[in-house]
Amino acid sequence: MYYVNVFFVFSFLGFLFENVLNIFTNDNFNSGILYGPWTFIYGIGALLIVFLNKFLAQYPMKKWKKVILFYLGITILMTLVEFGGGMLIETIFHRTYWDYTNMRFNYGKYICLEVSLAWGVLATLVNYFLLPPINRFVKKIPKLVSLIFIVLFIVDIVLTLIN
Repeated sequence: MYYVNVFFVFSFLGFLFENVLNIFTNDNFNSGILYGPWTFIYGIGALLIVFLNKFLAQYPMKKWKKVILFYLGITILMTLVEFGGGMLIETIFHRTYWDYTNMRFNYGKYICLEVSLAWGVLATLVNYFLLPPINRFVKKIPKLVSLIFIVLFIVDIVLTLIN
């Protein structure tokens, strides 16, 4: 249940992050694709952070090398998630939630170098500063709570797809 809980905690934190950002930049409150308080692309990103950490832990190396490899790897992974997520949302929902065509180093609508590098920095900061205390919290979440969130999430996805 650890991975499920990481997914939901970061999906909720992503929901908060996006909405605070939207309030300051767009003067609106937008929960994104789903009805519930979760933006699941952040949950996917958090899982990638955890898995990349686990992968890199297999190889003994100096801390600075690990940080650089982590940054490069997570930047690539986050870019792929952003590109795939944008394409999937457009294909399924016929909407564009972000568009980087106005950015200098864009590749289509969904990715650009500037944002990819920023996601890499943010994910690296999350990995080294936010994930350790959140891990202590995540490990204490009861299994029943996790199961309730799974059911609510599935219901939310079904309702979203129906509407």
